[in-house]
Amino acid sequence: MAEIVTVCPYCGCGCGLYLRVTDGRVVGVSASRSHPVSQGRLCLKGWHAHELVDNPARLTQPLIRQNDKLQEASWEEALGAVAQGLGRVMETAGPKAVGVLGSARCANEDNYALVRFARASLGTPNIDCSLRIQCFPELSDSEDGLGLGVSTGQIADLAESDVIFLIGADPAAEHPAVAAWVYRALQRGARVVTASTRKHALARLAEVHLPVVPGSEVSWIGSLLHVLLLERRVAGEEAEDLAALRASVADLKPEKTEEETGVPAEALRKAAELYAEAKQVAVVYAGGFALSPRAGAALTALGNLSALSQRGAGPRVVMLSLLSRNNLQGCRDMGVAPNYLPGYGRLSDEATGRRLEQAWGTSLNRQQGLSAWQMLGQVRGLYIMGDDVTRSLPDARATREALQGLEFLVVQDIFMSPAAELAHVVLPAAAFAEREGTWTSLERRVQRIHRAVDPPGEAREDWRIVADVSSAMGKPMPYESAAQIFEEIASLVPIYAGVFYPPLAVNGGIRWPTQEARKAEDHAFTREDLGLSERAAQAVKPGPGNASRNEEYPLLLAADPTLEPWAGEMTVTHTLTVEREFTVTDRDYPNGMLCLNPEDAKRLGLRRGQPARVVSSRGEAQMQVSLSEEVPEGLAVTTYAQGARLGLMEISVDPDTGRPTLSPTPISVGPAKR
Repeated sequence: MAEIVTVCPYCGCGCGLYLRVTDGRVVGVSASRSHPVSQGRLCLKGWHAHELVDNPARLTQPLIRQNDKLQEASWEEALGAVAQGLGRVMETAGPKAVGVLGSARCANEDNYALVRFARASLGTPNIDCSLRIQCFPELSDSEDGLGLGVSTGQIADLAESDVIFLIGADPAAEHPAVAAWVYRALQRGARVVTASTRKHALARLAEVHLPVVPGSEVSWIGSLLHVLLLERRVAGEEAEDLAALRASVADLKPEKTEEETGVPAEALRKAAELYAEAKQVAVVYAGGFALSPRAGAALTALGNLSALSQRGAGPRVVMLSLLSRNNLQGCRDMGVAPNYLPGYGRLSDEATGRRLEQAWGTSLNRQQGLSAWQMLGQVRGLYIMGDDVTRSLPDARATREALQGLEFLVVQDIFMSPAAELAHVVLPAAAFAEREGTWTSLERRVQRIHRAVDPPGEAREDWRIVADVSSAMGKPMPYESAAQIFEEIASLVPIYAGVFYPPLAVNGGIRWPTQEARKAEDHAFTREDLGLSERAAQAVKPGPGNASRNEEYPLLLAADPTLEPWAGEMTVTHTLTVEREFTVTDRDYPNGMLCLNPEDAKRLGLRRGQPARVVSSRGEAQMQVSLSEEVPEGLAVTTYAQGARLGLMEISVDPDTGRPTLSPTPISVGPAKR
């Protein structure tokens, strides 16, 4: 039995594992003891990662829609159909009528080739990944000045942190490898502060818990800064560069925040005390924070903790962004976004643009394009590579209708996704164990995945499919291997300078930027290219609060991204053992779960499992009642996927990022009519 070293294909932790191969089949998994993150441990998903590969539901043959049915076709026929369909849209409406979606599940090489395909081959600026809605490449910062919304340190930094802030994060459900480090930190005496909608298992072990309604983050973070700067005076009194920040939080006393949001003033002061007395603080945030209605302003406010740390006021701060998928970080690094180029290059930067154009031998569209959530409803043709857009965006019904209304839709994936069911052409892709390439974890760790078995049927690597389509459209790409593409990435993308392909095969890979890149003062890569500038403190921007409860709608319904975060995810539903574990909520509550505090349920005359009539200003639905003391009184909670599907919740647009999200919505609840 052969054992092939690779990386877990699920969350952004990037745990190391070995695939066990017998007779050309992947039959099992073992954990890598030497991996710096997992250290011989895997979560349930990782232990069963092999089931993704050896699965009879895999796509194995190109499909073309004929007579309203997807029918098997040859690669030649499928590539011709894609070239003809996209070409027809571009001929009648121009390149901007086409959108391209990359994937947080695909490799760096795939996404890099896709950016070239979009901006150079097609000439469209509309390139994005729908899961970018969960992260902020343009807002947050780090103690080493990265300034790109990426994690500042490593997961292992949790072991050295005196205080750990978990903000909108439930690592036990989302990122078990991180949870393991947190539990070990608790055992050695670290103090934990949690800020979340539910008082989940880790929150019950915390020294301080802040019960946060999504959308109130700016207020409570501002109050935390108020206590630190104006009451505890951690940065002194005369610092001119903090004048704007001080002024912006002057009125945000914890008592005022408690009155407006319900977050206890005493708990905020205790959290500030723990922060001020620590030597190192780890600030860990995830989907529950990133998908808040005012996440942009909240993350800017949170970044001030990093700014204070950089200027020596308070403890050293490590920020960890718990990205939801295995290569969401790499997807962003490769420029799968409408507002920057590979390596976070500015669209207006002539040097960056020329560097890419010279390497690619053609001009590229350097305009700002449409985001994933803007494309649907505005473009006429769409090319999707491994992106489950029907699950990522906050209005599932509108997303599906937009896909149905496209003139031409291409989907390449390993399984038949909801989007692929609507496609005009479906292209079968190779899974992680059937190809070479690299992924970049949430801690900027670039690691190699290795080919253990051959792809099934006629499935191909994603980068190869993209190159084949480009060639069919008259724009050939000279790529022969993933290694060749990565060498080009390392030579053109400044943050990947010094990341060489062969050493990535070692367990743990290489974190960017390397020391070589940091010291590269004498060639084309400037400190700004590498994001090595210091962060300045920024004023906190309080804004309007959430819609409030009233007599007609006495409860607030919130969608919690940390509750059942893997339900409906295609890589889970096609993994037999994992599927049973992570789809319990959808099986037990097929009409939607309404999770209430027992006291609220008692007051409303509702029992566990009982159907309830839920009404909002947008409509009504019948949901089933679940009871949990994790949910505070006055609040009802459902999963983010169900909130997007039911059509009950208000969808707000973050004024700082332009991203749509489900907003806490006033509802009335009563027994369903029989």
